[in-house]
Amino acid sequence: MATIASSSSTVLFSASSSNLLPFSHPSTSRLSFSSSLSSSSSSLSISHTFLSHTSSTSTHSVNHSAFTISASSVEKKKVLIVNTNSGGHAIIGFYFAKELLGAGHSVTVLTVGEEGSDKMKKTPFNRFSEIVSAGGRTVWGNPSEIGSVVGGEVFDVVLENNGKDLETVRPVIEWAKSSGVKQFLFISSAGIYKPTDEPPHVEGDVVKADAGHVVVEKYLEETFGSWAAFRPQYIIGSGNNKDCEEWFFDRIVRDRPVPIPGSGLQLSNITHARDLSSMLTLAVENPEAAKGSIFNIVSDRAVTLDGIAKLCAQAAGRPANIVHYDPKAVGVDAKKAFPFRTYHFYAEPRAAKSKLGWESTTNLPEDLKERFQEYVKIGRDKKSIKFEVDDKILEALKVPVPV
Repeated sequence: MATIASSSSTVLFSASSSNLLPFSHPSTSRLSFSSSLSSSSSSLSISHTFLSHTSSTSTHSVNHSAFTISASSVEKKKVLIVNTNSGGHAIIGFYFAKELLGAGHSVTVLTVGEEGSDKMKKTPFNRFSEIVSAGGRTVWGNPSEIGSVVGGEVFDVVLENNGKDLETVRPVIEWAKSSGVKQFLFISSAGIYKPTDEPPHVEGDVVKADAGHVVVEKYLEETFGSWAAFRPQYIIGSGNNKDCEEWFFDRIVRDRPVPIPGSGLQLSNITHARDLSSMLTLAVENPEAAKGSIFNIVSDRAVTLDGIAKLCAQAAGRPANIVHYDPKAVGVDAKKAFPFRTYHFYAEPRAAKSKLGWESTTNLPEDLKERFQEYVKIGRDKKSIKFEVDDKILEALKVPVPV
């Protein structure tokens, strides 16, 4: 029996001695060598360990052999990240750029808009100096004029982390094809899945055919050779500029009730941005494994809506006073009253695990502690915040609100 697992450029093989010829080696031995290939600048090391075990009730000996092969490619890629200038996805490009640079790749980040705009004063854009100091390049402009914005530079890989429809993304795809880009990665959305009676969503589940992201995915499949699409859900991490966990902190630190629609048992998925960047980096470094694939770019654990509130309270060191309500009964729009979907909405990263050897590192309780520290650092816990929608809900429920 053999098992294979890969992470980045590492491959592990293990095999029982029943499939091998007998050896007369000592109980433990190791063989290793490395080679350098001028064409690919890669190194290969192999280790072979023999273990011997003798049963206490029998003189029969069983030898087990384990092989470990670690291949590390040093081929570096030139990567262009087309990054959105707002919303929760903006943090993806920021983390991805830093991870690529840390691995020795060359990175240019093209952000939509102008460098001097007010949007660039917010996170993660006001931290782009971290990308530059790590050796990356940052530019601003209109993706429809991408060729002139990047100055005719040639790239190996493009990540499109801006467009939500074909009209926006097509110019980037066409430029990438004409300029010789070898791999095109697209940030789609897990929001394109149709609700299912069999959660979680997995790659291949039915999607909304008319959704903009779906149209882009289909166009990529039809026109680009090496491509992959990534479907994220809710994202957490330092530098995030979209209110999700902050919504809970706002209420918890002010000792206000936390109104959650429905039972609170609905399942969702929150993923740290470092997980997104690590999966994307694996795709860059293993293009054949990623080619033509859809990936749910999410953590491998779900969390209930009540659970999010409780973990946020735990991070803040305070109790959570959760109240449940029916949006229709109290006359509010749940989309405006609550930052998450009000039904089961979570996916699993099955394709990334099987094709890329990816593993999640999201630890929601600890990650929320990080976010709460930043929440306090910027003084949001002291800011004056209005809760008109909350008050309407709580009034209908006859739940008192602290003054």
